[in-house]
This record gives sequence, structure tokens and C-alpha cells, in this order.
Amino acid sequence: MKYFIFIILFFQINWVHGQDLTGIWQGKLTQEPGGCFPEYYIELQIQANDKEIGGISYDYYDTTKFVKLNFTGAYAGDKRKITLAENKVVKEQIPEDCIPCLKTYDLSYAKQNNEESLTGKWVGEDMGTIAGCPPGFIYLKKVKKSAFDEKKRQTELAKVFLLDSADVKVDFYDNGVVDGDSVSVFLDNQVIISKKGLSLTPVTATFTLAPSKEYELTVFAESMGSISPTTALVVITCGAKRYEILISSNEEKNSSIKFVYDNKKK
Repeated sequence: MKYFIFIILFFQINWVHGQDLTGIWQGKLTQEPGGCFPEYYIELQIQANDKEIGGISYDYYDTTKFVKLNFTGAYAGDKRKITLAENKVVKEQIPEDCIPCLKTYDLSYAKQNNEESLTGKWVGEDMGTIAGCPPGFIYLKKVKKSAFDEKKRQTELAKVFLLDSADVKVDFYDNGVVDGDSVSVFLDNQVIISKKGLSLTPVTATFTLAPSKEYELTVFAESMGSISPTTALVVITCGAKRYEILISSNEEKNSSIKFVYDNKKK
């Protein structure tokens, strides 16, 4: 009996140490009727140690139509099972009538003939709502190369605004000739405007600031129109005060504005 227990423990220890989740996992994600597409490709870029799991996911129809998200996770039981939960949209390039889905995956690890796999089920919620996404199944295998080779844009800070009111409205206009510019806007890496065209009619975002916390509003150029770069007139309304600033973005850089609400500045 002692030998039997020793053998079981030996294989369990070797299994855990032989399992390295860190790396790139690619496969397919199916979805019940009601989603934008019945079947997607998915890539998980996992960073894992003995206690924590995190990384980036790409949920995509092809590499031009995708949602990039951050996720965190945890082990369950003997570490053959893990749960991953997407918690933030980093970037999206999908049709305007589609809504990103923040998903939770329950996955099981297996290794057979030197091929490692993660399989399981997923559920989710549409971003910005409590409505559930149609759930489905997921199958992944470990690969060596990502399907995505995104060129990282630098972000250039245009200005810091010290505000005396918590409620902020920001209007975005095309500056000068309306030539087909479109932008996405992020507040602290959360999408608040997705792929909207700029014109003489404002694209508007509103949000509320907490005292003394610094917020960063980043403008990402989706298209440059007929005249590069994408240049926007940004009008900020805060309480009785109004500010204007011109910003520009292109394929190499984003522009950002920072806000700090000073509730003592009245």
C-alpha cells in the first residue's frame, strides 16, 4: 500500500510540474444562436505561476475583426482545472452592431502525445450591460506563435486638466475639413467610444470623477480619413467651465488628456 501511495503521489507531482500554462493557446470558440458569429477563433496569451494566472485574450473572426481583453484566473482542485475571467476590453475592431462579450471560461488541461490542450465551457455578459451573451464551448491547443503582431503605438500626453466639478462632458469634433476620420476613446483603458466617425456634430462622452484620482482619456485613431493625421477638436464641459484643445493621432501615436478632480477647488 505504501508503494502504491508513493507511485500515485509521484505521478501527481510530476503532472503538476510538467504542466506549464504560460504561453500562447489558440483554438475555436462556439456560441449558441444570438451572437455576431456562430463560431470564432480565440487566442489566450497566458502568464501563470503556482498561485496566479493572468494574460490577454483575442476573440476574433479574422485578424481584422477582433476584441482584445485582459483576463485573470485561478486554479481549481489539483490544478488540472482553471477558471479565467475577462475583465477589461483593451481594443476592439468589430462591426458596430456587435457588442464585446466579457467571458468566463471553465477549462480543463490535458496532454496527449506531446500536445497540450485546454477545453471547456464559457459564459459571459455583454460589455456595459448585465445581459448575458449566448454561451458556448471552447477548445485550445498550445502553439508557438501568436496570430497577432500588433505594432504598439506610443501615447503622447496633450494636457492635464485640474477640474473643480466631478461631472465631465467631452465632445469630439472633426477639426477643419470633414474627411472621414474615426476614433475610439478609452477612459483608463476602458472603451467609452467605439469607432465613431468625426464630423461637425459632436461625438459625446460623459463620466464622473472621484476626488484626487488621476484619469487618462486616450484617443485612438481608427482611420485617418483622406488627410492624415486624425485631428480632433475636443471640447470639455465641467460645471460652468468650458475648455477646448486640439489633439491628433495616427498609426504611430495616440493622444491623451488627463483629468484630476480637486473637490477643494471651488
